[in-house]
Amino acid sequence: MTTTSAARLDCDVLIVGGGLVGSALAVALADTPLRVVLVESTDPAELEQPSFDARVTALANGSKRILEAIGLWRAIAVHAEPIDEIHVSERGRFGAVRIRAREEGVPALGYTIENRRLGEALWARLAAAPRCTVLGRASLGEFRHEEGRGVHAEIERSGERIEASASVLVAADGARSRVRAALGIASREDAYAQKALILNCRTERPHGGVAYERFVATGPLAMLPLSGGRVGVIWTLPAERADEVAALPDDAFRAELQATFGYRLGRIERIGRRDLHMLRRVRSDALGSGRVVLVGNAAVTLHPVAGQGFNLALRDVAALAELLVDAARTSAYDDLAVRYGAWRAADQRNVALFTHGLVGLFGADVPGFGAVRGLGLAAFDLLPGAKRMLARHTMGLAGRLPRLARGLPLAAARES
Repeated sequence: MTTTSAARLDCDVLIVGGGLVGSALAVALADTPLRVVLVESTDPAELEQPSFDARVTALANGSKRILEAIGLWRAIAVHAEPIDEIHVSERGRFGAVRIRAREEGVPALGYTIENRRLGEALWARLAAAPRCTVLGRASLGEFRHEEGRGVHAEIERSGERIEASASVLVAADGARSRVRAALGIASREDAYAQKALILNCRTERPHGGVAYERFVATGPLAMLPLSGGRVGVIWTLPAERADEVAALPDDAFRAELQATFGYRLGRIERIGRRDLHMLRRVRSDALGSGRVVLVGNAAVTLHPVAGQGFNLALRDVAALAELLVDAARTSAYDDLAVRYGAWRAADQRNVALFTHGLVGLFGADVPGFGAVRGLGLAAFDLLPGAKRMLARHTMGLAGRLPRLARGLPLAAARES
């Protein structure tokens, strides 16, 4: 990683947003000939941006392959906890779905890791990348993109204005993407009127590598296995109720969580810091324009149910990196957004519909419908074909996979 105080920068790829998604794209391109500039509003040395907080990410097997292919997995493996089984149930109903790694013939269905650990590994990798320039405490100003002439942008950094020229601009600037707004791309939002209450805890019984997704009347509750015998909690609640629960004294909070989850892990013995995050689904009407593309939450923001958000974003990153390497050989960047959208739109749409459908399905308060859901879960658990299909989607191994998701290097992207 290099820093610069020059008034002008020329690069191949200008990435706006240095959270988990933007920095993952920069790392994916680090061993290619492409020159990358990453613009981030915070100081990279601080690692205190929102996406690097105490939250936990569930990494699908496909995501692990991507992280291995870009040389990151070894640095985070010691902090990653394998998921051996996924257990899906509804409170008060007899049905359940169990997906087991051994039945799918894989060492693990996925892995959990704290965002902080993942962020630290990404930034450490960028620090050793000579063709990546990181501009911390910086923001994107006005920009324009022209067919055949690339992208020209103003970057503001500590009172200094930098003129940047790039072949491609990548927006990884979140659900409220300024780049998306500047392009005039509309977005649609579903406000769930819910908040996610996130914390770590310790339980009486070992988690045994089981990830629990439990649906209750107030919303889904995930209990995820973490390293060190801990359990990561993602508890979805109505917004006002979430504020009330988060403010409870420790003993009362423990009792509330225990009553909601039950005793599959014995008593909940210790709880960590509680954080609240408002939930919404945001979908962009397009994934870019010309030489400007959207990745991660700038393209689609998901409800955390089923833990698909970052895994979907990593597939965005892997596909875009492959397209960028291929386009660089012929400088064919003008239709990049079209090719990227053609590849990624279906996966984004399907995952967004899946997670939104789960929220609606298990949130429906219709007399008799709960019994139908219970029968459905019980039947689903007995259908190996259906379980295999769900498992492949959960592991990020369905659909057209980028080279990185198959564990292959980007170097031969065009020959694929």
